Amino acid sequence: MENKYIPIVNREEACKVYIDDVLMLEQDLRKTFIHTEGEKFWRYGKIEELAGFLDSRFFKCHKSYIINMDQVVKMKDQTIFFKNGETIMIGRDKFKAAKQNFAGRMANETRTWR
Repeated sequence: MENKYIPIVNREEACKVYIDDVLMLEQDLRKTFIHTEGEKFWRYGKIEELAGFLDSRFFKCHKSYIINMDQVVKMKDQTIFFKNGETIMIGRDKFKAAKQNFAGRMANETRTWR
């Protein structure tokens, strides 16, 4: 299987960030930040430009965030908790949709275990 990645090219570095390692993408002004378990990468551009590199594990839970549902461990009180301890807070309506997606994914996973 081919390892898919997001190409990062900015004035500081050029590298590949493998999507398996991505916790979330975050838009802040003209930059999009790619968070992994141990590092944070950035490139100029809109978050939508990077969505084409992602697969069905990723969910746009806010205009500024796309999260990797496989990296989420808990959702509570409008806060999303990731495996590495990072958290983000989102609005009530977007949180509800993200939580439904998360619950559905967990239900599907437990069905495949049986």
